[in-house]
Amino acid sequence: MALTPEQRARMEASKAQALAKRRAPPPLVPSPNPPPQAGLSSMAAVVLSGRKLVGSCMLLPHRRFRVKIGFHDTLIQIFKTLPSGAYNAQDRTWHFDLSDHDRLISQVQPLRPQVQVDPLPKCVIQTFTRPAPSIESETEAEELTQRLEPTLEQGLMPFQKAGVAFALRRQGRVYIADDMGLGKTVQALAVASAYRSEWPLLIVCPSSVRFSWRDALLRWIPSVPEEDVTVITTGKDFLCNGQAVVISYDLMSRKEKELIDRQFAVVIMDEAHFLKNYKSNRFQSTEKIVKKARRLILLSGTPALSRPIELYSQISLVMPKLFPYAVEFGMRYCNGKKITLPRGSHYDFNGSSNMDELKMLLEETCMIRRLKSEVLAQLPSKQREMILLDPSLIKSKSKEMEMQAQKMGLKSLSQMERRGVLLEWFNSTAKAKLKAVSEYVKDLLESDRKFICFAHHQIMMDNIAEVLVKRKTRFIRIDGNTSSEARNKHCDQFQRDDRTKVALLSITAANAGLTLTAAHLVVFAELFWNPGILTQAEDRAHRIGQSDSVTIQYLVAKGTADDELWPLLQKKLDVLNKAGLSKDNFHESSALQHVKKADEEANASICSPSKITDYFSTSLNELDLSDWDPKELEEDDENDPNEPCNSKKPKWSNGT
Repeated sequence: MALTPEQRARMEASKAQALAKRRAPPPLVPSPNPPPQAGLSSMAAVVLSGRKLVGSCMLLPHRRFRVKIGFHDTLIQIFKTLPSGAYNAQDRTWHFDLSDHDRLISQVQPLRPQVQVDPLPKCVIQTFTRPAPSIESETEAEELTQRLEPTLEQGLMPFQKAGVAFALRRQGRVYIADDMGLGKTVQALAVASAYRSEWPLLIVCPSSVRFSWRDALLRWIPSVPEEDVTVITTGKDFLCNGQAVVISYDLMSRKEKELIDRQFAVVIMDEAHFLKNYKSNRFQSTEKIVKKARRLILLSGTPALSRPIELYSQISLVMPKLFPYAVEFGMRYCNGKKITLPRGSHYDFNGSSNMDELKMLLEETCMIRRLKSEVLAQLPSKQREMILLDPSLIKSKSKEMEMQAQKMGLKSLSQMERRGVLLEWFNSTAKAKLKAVSEYVKDLLESDRKFICFAHHQIMMDNIAEVLVKRKTRFIRIDGNTSSEARNKHCDQFQRDDRTKVALLSITAANAGLTLTAAHLVVFAELFWNPGILTQAEDRAHRIGQSDSVTIQYLVAKGTADDELWPLLQKKLDVLNKAGLSKDNFHESSALQHVKKADEEANASICSPSKITDYFSTSLNELDLSDWDPKELEEDDENDPNEPCNSKKPKWSNGT
């Protein structure tokens, strides 16, 4: 139907009206933040708009800093007057030399309160604009290095020597935060040795490694008489007037007054992350004990397990003046917030902020940290360590074990009889080590690192599993009862899930066919008489796909079957080596390699064939193994168990 002339006219009029409306300017709407008016200064515009510009200074490498803030014309003019100023278009910030910091803050001050630039912390400015007064000259540090004993001087790897030099340049107040397996213990002892004239020395460590520390001290500093090293095992023990005292964190708190009165000038704090809570009684006791110490060496491969605030307490021990107050540290590096509630207010320091600045500050002042990947060329692919378990936790004084030990010493026993007695002793040893192994595993869990734990007897595996369950630690378990399907599922979980921290494995049922390279630490709760089985088990972590050096720890106990098993393992390996069937040697732990390079007389002064620790530092020819029949070594170990033992009598592959 055609449109009438009237309809066409109305349509044309409506179209013209719409076009005119579209061309008209928009109506004026009041704005809470109007744009700067012509003729007004940038400062006046900010005032009129009600805006407040807030920016902050952040440390950069090469002693420079940057300012991050919104645009402000007057502020930009101030920036341009500073000779070191440079605009970085990439991140839209201004960069300056630290020498211009105070001048910048001073010139920006008149712009307050509309414009605010938060300065760098005073400790950052003081640290990076002038040499720290605690840092000694290179010459003085070199002179201190000359005081090291031959065992240390010859045994330290290049990167360990660099760590010791770092500590000496800082007058022995240092945090060595190297990755696990890089020899923090020997570096700490080297630093302490340089200040030998200031001893007594106090070593605070987890209870499970007290005797390992004692043995390390005697091994690396052999001029210290054994009777001059006191290991505190109970609250009733006295602090003797010897040269060194080794004590656990728990006992340290209980003996706080005695330790304060003794006035230790040189202190080593192992696994210093045990002090992460600055509000805890443990930290407060430590603070009092080390207050007068001239030299303080903190050690930990995991200084902060979850949040930067955990570093505050530890750093405040080494450098009390760096951050006198936790609030200052928390606000700057923990994304601190003040929470106001009806009942009061508190601070939330659970976050993180300015991490790059904190890293630079710690590296400049007191902390040295090297990862395995950074020094891999200096490390062996596998590093074996012997961990001597706390003798006070070893139940080796039972009549059964004493009789077994006595029988092993009888010359009249035949080879078969000796083997039978050793097997019985081996079973009893598992029970004797339960508590000591539990304590060691608990300490490992504190570090929050992944590790593989091997055991043989069912009672030992159950004991470790119980510890993991009580600690609410996610773990996998593979033993003789685990199906093939479940084994693959467990391995995949351990490799992919960061929350799965422990792989609990049977030495005989899980020594082959598994890839668990997510772990760089392998712990053997028990020994085993077939070295091939042990080396196969080690290689669950040390295999293709592993990019880091693997640390292997053998937990041994004096006065148990471990005293016999260790030299037996070495003898069997030597036979295989001569036949070209093995390249492994349990003597070649990292600690042994260092000791072998040292002065033989100094090393001999602490060697005694009756000590299991000496099996790392004594040559095979010195071991008395004349009672062992060489024919036994030619056997194919047909009597080795193929699964964990569930009773006192082990199960054999041939059914006997």
